[in-house]
Amino acid sequence: MLQMLYFCTAKNKLKHQKFMKRLFILIAVTGFLFSCSNSSQAPATDDSATQINAAEDNQTVFENDMENVASLPAFWINSKVVVKMDEVPAHSGNFASKLDATEKYSITFREYFSNINARLPKRVVVNGWYYLPEANEKSGMVMDINENNQTYIWKAYNFSDVSNITGQWQEFTAYFTIDQPIKPEHQIKIFASGFGEKLFIDDLKISFEY
Repeated sequence: MLQMLYFCTAKNKLKHQKFMKRLFILIAVTGFLFSCSNSSQAPATDDSATQINAAEDNQTVFENDMENVASLPAFWINSKVVVKMDEVPAHSGNFASKLDATEKYSITFREYFSNINARLPKRVVVNGWYYLPEANEKSGMVMDINENNQTYIWKAYNFSDVSNITGQWQEFTAYFTIDQPIKPEHQIKIFASGFGEKLFIDDLKISFEY
C-alpha cells in the first residue's frame, strides 16, 4: 500500500513538473512574441521621427534684417555698408545695406560649405527686398563659389527680371542651381551689386537646399 502511494505521489510529482515546464515554456514564448511585437513597432516610430527630421533638415537658412550688425556672425562681412536709412525708410526697422559709386557691394554672406552643413547643397535660394532710387538695368544678386579665391561658379540674378520700378521696395527671389560638382572646402559668397549705381538692400534670407 505504501509502495503504491509512493508510486502515485511520484507520478503526480512528475506530471506537476512537466506541467510547470510546459507553463514556463508557454510564458517564455508568449513573452518573446510580445517582445518581438513591440520591437517591430518601435522602428516605425523612429522612422517617422527620422522622416520629420529629414523634412526639417532639408534646408539650412540664414537671415539678416540689417538691424543688429554689430552682433552678426563672422560669415556676414562688409557690414560697413549697412547704414541707418535717412533718404528713404528701410523695408523693415531702421537699417539697410546701401550701395553707391563708392560702395559697390552689399553686405555679403561668405562661408565654406563644410561650415554650413555636412551635406552639399543642390540649390541656393536668396530672398529679400531691393530699392532703386533710379533705374538700373545691371543691379542684382551674385553667387560666387570659389576655391582658394579662384572663382569656380559665378551666377547673377538681375533685379530687372522682377521690376525696374524706382522709388519703392520690391521683393525678389533668386534661384541659383548648383549644376557643377562642389567640395566642402569650396567657399560661397552671396551679395548684391549696383554696379556703381545707388541701391538699397534689406531683409535677406538665404536658403541652402539639399
